[in-house]
This record gives sequence, C-alpha cells and structure tokens, in this order.
Amino acid sequence: MHSYASVLAAFIGLVGVAQAGSSSCVASNKKAIAAVRFRFIPTAISTGHTVSSWSDGGGHRATITADAHPFAGREYAGGNRGNIIGSKAYGSGYSYGASDVTTLKGRPFPHVMWPISWGPGYMGGDEYWGSELDLLRPGGGLGILNVSTTDTNKWPRVGSDEIYTMIGDKESLMFMISDLVRVCHAVPAMPRKFDPTTTTMVTQPRPENVIQYYRSSSFALTYAKYNNTFALPSSNPTTNHGSVPLPASIIDSAFLRCVNDTIRASLPLMDPLDPPKKKLSPGAIAGICVGSIFGAIILFWCCCLGPSDSSTPPTDAPTDATTIVPNTESEQVTPEDAKNASAPELSPAYNEKNDEVKSKKQEEDAKEEQNVVWV
Repeated sequence: MHSYASVLAAFIGLVGVAQAGSSSCVASNKKAIAAVRFRFIPTAISTGHTVSSWSDGGGHRATITADAHPFAGREYAGGNRGNIIGSKAYGSGYSYGASDVTTLKGRPFPHVMWPISWGPGYMGGDEYWGSELDLLRPGGGLGILNVSTTDTNKWPRVGSDEIYTMIGDKESLMFMISDLVRVCHAVPAMPRKFDPTTTTMVTQPRPENVIQYYRSSSFALTYAKYNNTFALPSSNPTTNHGSVPLPASIIDSAFLRCVNDTIRASLPLMDPLDPPKKKLSPGAIAGICVGSIFGAIILFWCCCLGPSDSSTPPTDAPTDATTIVPNTESEQVTPEDAKNASAPELSPAYNEKNDEVKSKKQEEDAKEEQNVVWV
C-alpha cells in the first residue's frame, strides 16, 4: 500500500526529471506511481476498506456503524466504475439515495467518498465542510490541482490558456496528476488547499466553473472561463439542472477528452466488499455439456440396449453333468455301482480309472491263489 510520503517522494522525483529534460528518465519515472491505495474507516473498531485506483468498485452496500462517526447510520458502497460519471450539476452521479434533487444533506455514499463542499449555504453541502471532517475524509482533506500541457506535438491545437483544475481529496489528486502526466503529457504540478469561502486574491474554483463531476460529486474538473449560470446560488440549482455549452475553445479539445477519459478510467474507488465469484470459462462449460451428453448415451446403451446377463451362464460354471470327474481317491466306485446308479453316462476319465482298479484287484486275487496251502 502506498503511503502519502512515498507517493509524494515519487512525484517530486517525476517533477525533477521532467525539468531536467531527460526523456528516458522521464519515461521511467512516469511509471513510479502506477497505483495508489488508502482506506475508508466505517466503524470505530474496523481496520477499514481499501480504496484503489483502477478498481471496478461495486459489491454490496453496508452501513456506517460507528456511533462517533459524523455520518453514522448511512449506507455506503455499491457504486462502480460504470456509474462514476455525473454531469455539470452538483449532486449528480448517485446510483441510489438521491430522491431529493434540491439538497445533498443526508445522502448515502455510493462510491464511499463523501461529496466536496462549496461551503455553507450551497445545496446542503454544509455537513461535508470543515477542517475536522477533513481529518476523517477518505483520502485526506480537499485540495485543488491545475492540469495543463505544453506538449504541442502531442496536442497541436491546445491553447496556452487551456488550464483545468481538479478538486478532490489529497490522495486522489496526487494519483491523478501522476497518471495524467504519464497518459496525457500533462505538466507536473502540486496541490493547493481548497477553500471556496476565502476572500483573498487566491483564485479558487466556483460551482459555475465545473465542467464535470465524478464519483458521486466527490471529485470535479473545472475550467475558469466556463460560466454555467444554472449552477449559481441565485438560480436555485438542483442536482439535475441544465447547463450552458462549453466555450468554443475547448468543446472539441483532444487534451480535454484525454483528461476526462483518464479520470473516468483510474480515479480511485473502494474495492468490492464481496469479491466477485470465480466463473467457469466457456471451454469448461462446453466440456461439462459434452461429457454429460456422452455419459447419458453410454448409460442408456448399458441399461436398455446392452446384452442381458440372465440368459448366458458363467464361463466357469458346469454346463453338463457328464463333465464332472468324481474324486476316486476319497470315494471308491465299483462298476456294479455305476451300473445300478441312476446317474448319466460316466466320462471316459472315470472308465479309465475304473479299469485300473479292476486290474489291481485281479493281480491281488492271483497272488492270494499262489499263497493258498492245499490240505
């Protein structure tokens, strides 16, 4: 996770090499800040949720439960990168909880970050204003940062007065300028404090200068020469009010398109509370379908079309009683017994054995006759 100190150090290095004019070093340092992460703390005992550049956002909603939190009881999360773009109206870009178009007071935080504030008295933004709230604001206190370019090779039609100003939390500003330097060849710059109530000569953006709100009005891009009268306090603005056309000098600006597209693609969002479930690939789904079809065919063939085991006797089972050879060693069978028995015809093996028994019997009778003593 990148700390603010590491981001700032890398950014200062990026500014230094840009001023030195070394193209190879600039290219390597432009990649020094590829991502940023910080945390949103919704409860007093929570370690918080990660807010990441390039995150898709989304996930289910949750509720801020810390009793000491200034916005306890409000819902947060659920907003994704697909609905990060608002309009030129303060309070635009909410995916839920925006039924009252006259005020932002009491609204949830679909993209976790709460909206920027134009100070007391402007469309209910009072509750998001103050130095104490900046201590709790995800990403740090509000600031402003100028976006311009001097690369006329990349942007041949850009004018010297084409300078935009981003408004947002410190971490988001620091990441976005580093990404804009890398992608859109913007001039490296450092943020300043945002204070729309100041009476000094320091130039601060006003609501009528906004040309685009992002992330539930928690980030904005302004142009000093744009004056949207619909956003003036005297016009009783709403979150869906109209707007006047952009000045002709920037309406077709390729540099402006690059800035807007880059913010939309990489502005930090909170990672989903419930990570997306892994889905089967199309190949795996096709394999399962084909395997199921073949399995059903094989099962059907075995059960319905295959041979029946009941009609064929086992190969090791006797098929005819005449093939059985009696055990003559344990059971002496005489020819007379065989003749009188009701059993079927005996096998040749039995006849051979019986002849052998008969021959032995005759030999024994002959010996007995030789040993007889005649009286």
